[in-house]
Amino acid sequence: MQNLKIWNYFSLPWVGFAISFFIVFFFLAFFNEVDNSFLSNKYLISLFFNTIILSFSSAFISALIAVPLAILVTFYKFPGHKFFSWGLSLSIAFPAYVYAFIFVGIFEYASPISEYLRTLNIVLPSIKNIFGGSLIMSMALFPYIFLITKAQLSSVGIGIFKAAKSLGNNNLKAIIKVILPSLKPTIIAGMALVIFETISDFGGVSTLRIDTFTVGIYDAWFGFQSYFSAARLAGYLLIFVFFIMFVTKYFTRDNNMASKTAEVFQKIELSTIKQAILSFVCLMIFIIVFCIPFTQLIIWYLSDSDINFYDNFYLLLNSLIIGISASLFTILFATALSLSFRNLNKLKFLISVSTSGYAIPGSVISAGLLISFYILFDTSITLYGLYGLIICLSLRFMTPAFNYISASLSNISQSAENALSTKPRNSLKAFKYFYLPQMQPAILLSIMIVFIEAIKEQPATLLLRPVNFDTLSTKIYNYTSEGQWEMAASPSLILIMLSLIFVYLINKNIDLNKNI
Repeated sequence: MQNLKIWNYFSLPWVGFAISFFIVFFFLAFFNEVDNSFLSNKYLISLFFNTIILSFSSAFISALIAVPLAILVTFYKFPGHKFFSWGLSLSIAFPAYVYAFIFVGIFEYASPISEYLRTLNIVLPSIKNIFGGSLIMSMALFPYIFLITKAQLSSVGIGIFKAAKSLGNNNLKAIIKVILPSLKPTIIAGMALVIFETISDFGGVSTLRIDTFTVGIYDAWFGFQSYFSAARLAGYLLIFVFFIMFVTKYFTRDNNMASKTAEVFQKIELSTIKQAILSFVCLMIFIIVFCIPFTQLIIWYLSDSDINFYDNFYLLLNSLIIGISASLFTILFATALSLSFRNLNKLKFLISVSTSGYAIPGSVISAGLLISFYILFDTSITLYGLYGLIICLSLRFMTPAFNYISASLSNISQSAENALSTKPRNSLKAFKYFYLPQMQPAILLSIMIVFIEAIKEQPATLLLRPVNFDTLSTKIYNYTSEGQWEMAASPSLILIMLSLIFVYLINKNIDLNKNI
């Protein structure tokens, strides 16, 4: 299409940079000598097993929590089902590293709860292990599976459910025999998101004293000053991520449950006792995953007498600068890439590769940028201010922005575009009057998603921030690494409240624009 050819040129800088980055990074990671005293076989095996067990356990437990809840709020009518359909996703506003220090603080030996239980001769086990870490990560990340499963059930699952009922199955049998098997691709896709989020976490696993690849990368860079060792660890982790991506695509390649339906679904009526049980279960989960950690943060915040409002404002301002800059830069290129991809040109495969960074942990991308600049230009990328961090965040969060904008373009009919190509209109005017109105809701949604992810990103910010530049996420790490839970509560509350605002706006945007 003639009107879209200009976007090929606008997308070339990003495609060229992203592909070059991956090539240079792999070369530097696997064709240079590393510190064998640090990267011993025993240490590598330990990192691998800790990473794989923690990530897969978190994904499995998250699915056990999320899938039944998504089915309950979609198919059943009980007191509070409308609230729980969105309220159970609010824990997504808590970064996993905030969740980790909250529950470690609640259950540590000197906490009021532990002291009270010891008076009853009850000793709480330590949660600073892989099992405790899996539970904490699951409570923070299960909304990823909950939201994607609920969306799939709402759009296409209702038709399948009615078809299963028409064959003589009762409600429970229809769910077990038909709905759950048909949800397998969606559940696997959601579990993959949880795995990617778990392996990219740094602050949480540090607080829980679990050595994963992300911790190893940080220790190699800052602790041992072994830059090639950090790059090698990042390379191993990247290979692991690509393997998970391949497996996920294999099992989700047939992710078409049924055609979408717009018919109204009458929720299943239950007895009063069963309704009360469902309400109680949802309420208990909501209290555990949101009310308790949020209340604990408020208690710590009120007990901290050294709150510096100027410092908090400075941290908030820096986080806003990062979030706004990264989101606008990302959306600028995501728009060009989506329009270029729409043109079905020869760049299609390269565009797909250059926009696949969401599954790659921030520690991997930041280590790659650090080592690449160090070798190629004999300088640190951090000397260029925030540019390196913004590039890293854009590489990582280009995926959701590109996917949402591309999805909005898929709603444009081929006949409308063919009619547009017959008019003597230049490319920029065609974009302004034809494509932009269709893309605008998706662009706004993408800006909000990239913003909230950017301000929560911790490992990349820690590695790439300029000297003496702190954000809410880095300050939280500084406090939690020293066990100062009360002092970490203030920046955590600000970050969570800011995230909650955008979670509300994102949900509202999705409700108003079902076609995105």
